[in-house]
Amino acid sequence: MLRGEIGSTRCKNVTTRSTADKAPLPEHMRMRRLVKDSLLQQIDVSWGELSEFEMLGLHSVAITFIHGATDMLDHTRIAGHFRKFRNDHSGAAAVIFAIALLPMALAVGAAIDYASAIRMRATLTSGLDSAALSVAVAQSAGQNINLANVALTEAVKKQLQGALGPMAANANVVTTASIDGSGALAATAQITVPTRLMGLIGIRDMTVNATTRVSMPAGPVELAMVLDTTASMAGAKIDALKVAATDLNNTLFSIPNAAANVKVAVVPFNQYVNIGLTDRNASWLTGAQDYTTPASGSCQDLPNMVCTGGYTPVTSTCVSDGIPYTCSYNSCNAFTQQGTYQSCPSPVDHVWHGCVGSRNLPSDVDANADSANAGNPVPALIDYWCSPPLLRLTNNQATVQTTINSLYASGETYIPPGLLWGWRALSPNAPYGDGAAYNSRTRKYVVLMTDGFNTHSPNYPDHSGADTAAANTLTTQTCASIKAKGVKIFTVAFQVTDLTIKSVLQNCASSNAAYYDSTSAADLLTAFQAIGNAITRVRILN
Repeated sequence: MLRGEIGSTRCKNVTTRSTADKAPLPEHMRMRRLVKDSLLQQIDVSWGELSEFEMLGLHSVAITFIHGATDMLDHTRIAGHFRKFRNDHSGAAAVIFAIALLPMALAVGAAIDYASAIRMRATLTSGLDSAALSVAVAQSAGQNINLANVALTEAVKKQLQGALGPMAANANVVTTASIDGSGALAATAQITVPTRLMGLIGIRDMTVNATTRVSMPAGPVELAMVLDTTASMAGAKIDALKVAATDLNNTLFSIPNAAANVKVAVVPFNQYVNIGLTDRNASWLTGAQDYTTPASGSCQDLPNMVCTGGYTPVTSTCVSDGIPYTCSYNSCNAFTQQGTYQSCPSPVDHVWHGCVGSRNLPSDVDANADSANAGNPVPALIDYWCSPPLLRLTNNQATVQTTINSLYASGETYIPPGLLWGWRALSPNAPYGDGAAYNSRTRKYVVLMTDGFNTHSPNYPDHSGADTAAANTLTTQTCASIKAKGVKIFTVAFQVTDLTIKSVLQNCASSNAAYYDSTSAADLLTAFQAIGNAITRVRILN
């Protein structure tokens, strides 16, 4: 090729290549390579010493330099000008080129240092995540990790230094770690590293920061299982629920030091909740006293009617908890009177079996619905039968298991009271006051499982109404109030076909991942296992 001035007949040097030689690089690529080689000579760095990030930074600076030159000169003549500049052997050109290389070298140095900082931040973040996870895993495995801030910081720092390897030996690493308000391990790390070239302008080091949060399963946990025990759950479904709930109970109490860190409540519900008989005389409860109505009136002689015409079987459609089914009975064809019998009035005993109703709206759905006191007491319902009694928060796994084993199915569906009493079981406020303070280190959960839609609604104080839409609205409002207190809700639909209640349950859950649609007993068990794992597993939160 010709090496000299383009467009001139005068040539300084002439060389020839065979056609088999490699084709010359395009002019713009030769220019970039020249600039980058010159810059590397100025900062005394070889190509092999550069990381991928640093090479990208160097490439960017070279392009920027060339583009800047292009803006100052006519684009069609830039190649010729640059070759003149390159081939000019006069002293002025050398000086100008040397002067131009100084700011360019600083720019490249800044790019290389910045690229190094980006790489360092990625390494530091990864190392901090690994360090925090190691400490959390050790705690979950039963090792006695000191959770005080100073000791926890030292444990994380030790793990971080191991993760960083030689990098930690050549840099100043500052670490902090603590258990935050949600019970997670929160850690920060800061590393200061010397710069390569930016020290020429007074920047001798760069500081990079990283943060992480890791779940700590060993932290305090309070959970309320709110379980549908309506008539539609009879048979195989209630058995499947017992298996799934047992699995969750076992998972929760597998946490290290579970007796000090885990409390579980069980709240069965149908259209009512049974709070048991222990609090009959509590100030926050009203109308729970048994009483007897005395006999009134006189005896009467009534006809004694006997079926003498035989029976005819009758098949019909009955409904239980909103689920239709085929039922049959025998109808007498004819009755005959055979004398009389005497009917005399007698005293009537009215007994409270533990069932409670609802206070007037909005007392049981607003932000303070978890509280009950003498000024706004819970109404007891005399002569009502309902679900099995609830179990208040306890750290006794065996007691929880006994309650699960004793579940039975009966009654209709009204979900809000189940949610409400699950919330009250976790609350630090009366009526129970068993729960830790809201927004403390203790993580609070409600697990709601139902197999159907709301078939009942409130007719204060009882729940004899049949307005499903109103009941769904109250369910949604109760969920919102619970979540506003920082309680996480998991919802499980078990063989539910009604799309409306599925939507209500999905919106009730704290996230899409906290909603489970189970179509079989195996799915139900899988859902409860997933919930247990979500609560107890060690994982990075952000």
